[in-house]
Amino acid sequence: MLKPIPIEPVLRVSELYTLYFFHHKSGYRFAGESHNFWEIIYVDQGKASGLNGPEPYTLEKGQVIFHHPNVFHNFRTGDASTDGESGEDCDIIVISFNGQLEMLESFSGHIFTLSMHERRLFKEILEEGLQAYGKPFGKNLVYQKQAPDAPEQLPGAKQMIANLLEQLLISLYRKQKECPSQVQSLPMQSLGAEYRTVRQIVLFLDQNIYNNISFTDVASHFNLSETQLKKIFREVTGYSVMQYYRKSVVGRIEYHIRQMDKNFTELADLFNFSSIHYFSKFYKRETGHTLREYLKSSLETAPAHGPDTAP
Repeated sequence: MLKPIPIEPVLRVSELYTLYFFHHKSGYRFAGESHNFWEIIYVDQGKASGLNGPEPYTLEKGQVIFHHPNVFHNFRTGDASTDGESGEDCDIIVISFNGQLEMLESFSGHIFTLSMHERRLFKEILEEGLQAYGKPFGKNLVYQKQAPDAPEQLPGAKQMIANLLEQLLISLYRKQKECPSQVQSLPMQSLGAEYRTVRQIVLFLDQNIYNNISFTDVASHFNLSETQLKKIFREVTGYSVMQYYRKSVVGRIEYHIRQMDKNFTELADLFNFSSIHYFSKFYKRETGHTLREYLKSSLETAPAHGPDTAP
């Protein structure tokens, strides 16, 4: 009797959030965001640049970068070493997703140059995306906020997207191991002085995420006037310094809540708040909902195998 050979997936895409195709004009800027799922950016035409956490990047045609969960990232057309106001238009594909993706941790701080086969996988993903709801390019092709459970126009479209995306991720993982010449470390370009400064500021903010630091602390550490600090940080990231810092703190708070490794009082102490009252008030002001509301929602959406373990 033949014995079955078990198939043990090395990774699995189980959740799709967005699938976008964008044509951006020269000079376009996206201020930035962070979220608790993975995101991949692929440049189909032109150039794109931005920050991936503290690291600046530039993508050429045919290149991709991965944004890890809970890591701030932003985007603009053009090269990071220029002012971003001149140059060519840019076509990008953005896919955000989640699942059992521990293998992708090795993608941190790298840019991949795609083979023709990998570019075809992107094309097929877009074609399947159009079948999900029959929406045109430039729209959100997978997820509708008003009706996320709406029936697919063509049955199995989302599953096909997940399958194709898994093929792409495995291909890139193999490339990283076997073809290092096609995988570049960040930063890969000659950076302007402002990008270099902002990179150091972002590193400083991330290193002090539990210390409840102030804007004055940051300006003093870098020996910059408050006016200088405001100007260069907003020009590069689209955020004020403290907006970025507060978003990072909220992301880390929510990580600990999902991990369920500390109660709210312990978290207030960990993040150097003087009391649980001020800690709760800070979180409500920044997110619009309470700590307990977030805890409840995270428990309702937690996978069956246990709490979310994304870093």
